[in-house]
Amino acid sequence: MKLNIIKIFAIVPLLIASLASCSSYLELEPQDNLIQDEFWQNKEQVASAVAGCYASMNQSGFTDRVLKWGELRAEMLVSVRAGNNERNMMKNFITPTNSLVNWNNFYATVNYCNLVLEFTDQAQAKDLSFTEAEAATFKAEALAIRSLVYFILVKNFKEVPLVLTATASNQVNFYPAKSSESEIIEQIVADLKKAVEDLNIGYEAIGYDKGRMTKGGALSILADVYLWSEQYNECINATQDIIDSGRYSLVDGSEWFNSIFFEGNSSEGIFELQFDDINKTYQNAFYFGSPTYAPFGGTKELYVEFLDDVRADKATYDEDLNTVFKFAGIDETGLYRGNDEFYNTFIFYRYAEVLLMQAEAYIFSTENQNLNKAAELIGQVHERATGAPFNVTIDKTSLSNALLLERQKEFAFESKRWYDLLRFARRNNFEDQFLITDLVDLKAGPDDYEQILSFYSDAESYFLPISQNEIDLNKNLLQNPYYENN
Repeated sequence: MKLNIIKIFAIVPLLIASLASCSSYLELEPQDNLIQDEFWQNKEQVASAVAGCYASMNQSGFTDRVLKWGELRAEMLVSVRAGNNERNMMKNFITPTNSLVNWNNFYATVNYCNLVLEFTDQAQAKDLSFTEAEAATFKAEALAIRSLVYFILVKNFKEVPLVLTATASNQVNFYPAKSSESEIIEQIVADLKKAVEDLNIGYEAIGYDKGRMTKGGALSILADVYLWSEQYNECINATQDIIDSGRYSLVDGSEWFNSIFFEGNSSEGIFELQFDDINKTYQNAFYFGSPTYAPFGGTKELYVEFLDDVRADKATYDEDLNTVFKFAGIDETGLYRGNDEFYNTFIFYRYAEVLLMQAEAYIFSTENQNLNKAAELIGQVHERATGAPFNVTIDKTSLSNALLLERQKEFAFESKRWYDLLRFARRNNFEDQFLITDLVDLKAGPDDYEQILSFYSDAESYFLPISQNEIDLNKNLLQNPYYENN
């Protein structure tokens, strides 16, 4: 088995790192002695390694999974020319041999972050120009990125190996077992709290300000984690810190498509992964040479009903071609990007979501429930898009339904929808499981209705199976329960 050797080299706007990996990333191997003896010597090398953390996310094997995991099992996309693995995931029929459950790229990013956390202090001790504050900021970036990766994994697999040590010595456990969801959430929260203390508020260069982890980025992840784990008061506090920073604002409604999605890095953006392999993710999913050959289209029935604002036809969805316009279009005249024009950013968090996360926390908080405040927050996003007042009955059920609908319209195809449905459905021991089981009406026909209903009826199926390759290579990994006998 070959050793993993880190190689650092530069590109613009980020330095990129490549890693020669084993067939399974969790079949961990120690790094070459180059790491300790030659590389971690100064501030510039640490900066390159941190850039490698970002660059490792900027790969189609990462962003492609984020997009598909967040959308395919929900109701917003339909198959046009999708492959078998994608079509099966769209019906929630997923097996451990489906290539889409491969998590290698995510653990590659985890290891990059762990290397930065392991060796930054060593480099700082050797470089007299490398201050403790600079070292702390680099490590905070790595903590925030690692936290984002683990949060993505938790939402999709529920329980995964929690690897906190770099694969840089023979002392590493190469075959880790899974940690529980609560253990991973606890680690993420602790790491993000530390990261917020040491991260920069922002950067002068716009690509850095949106493309690197800042206090706003870490707080956005933290608020999202709190919402997922039903820590509503903490979510309110985290989102309020972002609002109080004054660094972000909703773009004008007339600029919603152009500023946020075509140009990118808008005043609304908080953390947006910058260009490179992202173009392959959006191009392959929503264009593939022309919109008529795109693998995925939109569920047309949904748009007729509610997209009656700036997020309507030729901003989110092209009704004429039955495809997603949001990431493949240029402007609302219906012009599509050429093959060389897919320079989209990948938006993880933007200010509209901060407002809606806080609204959700105010709706469901026991101690600090404030339905009027929740309505005001939802109203900011709604009125930006429609130009009309947000007119909903002020009670918990009405606001909850309105919020879920507003998120559906605002974040269509932004890798959010499946998690929104799952988060709302799983409260109070899946009291609202119908939010997921009702998807079958869109997913199935008369011949396969009962079969697809069975795929969506077991709550254990809402989390992905661990890749069979990982199970075969790591005797300490147990398959997720739903897939043990399937």
